[in-house]
Amino acid sequence: MIKLFEQFNNEQEIINICKKYNIKKYTINLDGSIDVDGDVNLCNLNKEKLPIKFNKVKSYFDVSNSGLKTLEGFPKEVGDDILIYNNQLTSLVGLPEKTNHIIHCGYNQLTSLEGCPLEVEGLYCNNNMITSLKGGPMVINGDFDLRNNPISVCDKDSGVT
Repeated sequence: MIKLFEQFNNEQEIINICKKYNIKKYTINLDGSIDVDGDVNLCNLNKEKLPIKFNKVKSYFDVSNSGLKTLEGFPKEVGDDILIYNNQLTSLVGLPEKTNHIIHCGYNQLTSLEGCPLEVEGLYCNNNMITSLKGGPMVINGDFDLRNNPISVCDKDSGVT
């Protein structure tokens, strides 16, 4: 009986968070994560981490200008572009393992590309502190922007093609 009561509180808290951040068309999963049949726009969140755990987001996922320090709770699948620029991220760990879309992660505090999906449509990592391509994607089908990073020599082990 106690477990049902705790689950109800968790579910109500998720509903309240979704309402607060205008997240619509969502399904709450048994693990407390949510699937969103649409986009998620949490720009200017002003939080160090996401307020809710995401599983799948059918459209784009935008948490730019939010003060994030971690990608904890980030969706495992995103159906469109991922916008995480202008935060305080030091790592890309937490991004989906695969995406056919563009990742915008400029203006953070990234020092490497570790945690990036193996294949991306485009990758914009300008204005970070990236010193190596190690851990980066194996295939980039579009633009790859690393302007204003302290990369001195391309890393032969990066595998970028």
